[in-house]
Amino acid sequence: MTSRPYRSAVRDQAAAATRAAILDAAEALFAQDGYARVTIGRIAQEAGVSPNTVYVAFGTKLGLVRGLTERASGEDSIQETLAAIAGSDDAHEIIALTLHSTGDVVHRHSRLMTLLIANASADPEIGATFQGTERLLRERFGLIAARLQTLGALREGLGAERATDVLAYYLSPESWLRLGALGWDPETCRAWLREQVEFALLGA
Repeated sequence: MTSRPYRSAVRDQAAAATRAAILDAAEALFAQDGYARVTIGRIAQEAGVSPNTVYVAFGTKLGLVRGLTERASGEDSIQETLAAIAGSDDAHEIIALTLHSTGDVVHRHSRLMTLLIANASADPEIGATFQGTERLLRERFGLIAARLQTLGALREGLGAERATDVLAYYLSPESWLRLGALGWDPETCRAWLREQVEFALLGA
């Protein structure tokens, strides 16, 4: 009587593993050869599946980009950080948590971020996907700015909307990647960005 749910769970795990392998292969090949030059067939070969499996799971190369974006933006660690921020009464801790989370996500998914930024202007559909990620990131920054405002921590004359702008300016993927391209290691990036964000938001 219990074999059917068990088999279903096993199938679900196998399907999730296949999707992950396809996404990993797509991310690596897009970074290596460029989005335009990579075919579904090459992705399938790299992932060890048939091209039809890729088509069924994601449809198109754009579907793969969207899948990569959803995977990055849906990480459990992001929600855990937002929950920790909502429960914190320390403005400096909130900024530190924000820096740690955004930096980690960008560095884990730097190849995807680079793909989106590099192709956003040339490919309208990728551009729309990138805009969607920016909107989601801004929404999350808005929650953080609102928490700082609730605590009365924002510097005089600074509201939540402008504080959201500050977070989006300093902690966008472009900012992290630009500093990395200059040869800055992640810890140096965090330290410098924390100093800038704390001064801009808190005045100290």
